[in-house]
Amino acid sequence: MQDLDFALFRLINAGMSVPAWSLGFAEFSSDLLPALLTLGIGVCALFSRRWRYALFTVLMSVLAVWLIVNMIRAVVPIPRPAFYGLGIQWVPQGVRPGFPSLHAAGTFAAAFALWCLPSRWPMLAALLVAAVVAWSRVYLGLHFPSDIVAAAMLGALVSIVVERGVSRPLSLAVSSGAFVTRQRARMRMLRMRRASLNTD
Repeated sequence: MQDLDFALFRLINAGMSVPAWSLGFAEFSSDLLPALLTLGIGVCALFSRRWRYALFTVLMSVLAVWLIVNMIRAVVPIPRPAFYGLGIQWVPQGVRPGFPSLHAAGTFAAAFALWCLPSRWPMLAALLVAAVVAWSRVYLGLHFPSDIVAAAMLGALVSIVVERGVSRPLSLAVSSGAFVTRQRARMRMLRMRRASLNTD
């Protein structure tokens, strides 16, 4: 399995002969695309309650992924390709653990969190962004393909658990609380009307 991982890494990792623009695009994808995806979701949340729900799920999922990835790296410190002297590490990362990829896990978590929207197009577009981010991490020599696969699976799992275990219960609690408040307000209005009718 490790031999396959190494072979795939060598196949994707950028060599010395690649054009400069491809490295620039990979760095842009790695560094800025995750933030731009979250920003785009935030802008949509300004105009739609469903998107606000999705944004909350995205933020909670990314936070959970950050905690889980750091715990995994502390318990099982699997090294990056540079540790083995493989390929070219275009963006220095040192020899700190790289399994799973935090960039890929966070972006996939954000993308999969959009499955709660009525349309599937936003999630599919976000998954395309996540795939580009994942590719960039291997292309720049920072992660093995197995780091990316594990990150995608983690992101998907966390987003589903967060949506069903956190976002949905909180949304129901807020909705039921608002419903109770509205019912109480109506009851007060009815009592006031009856009182005013009785005094007349």
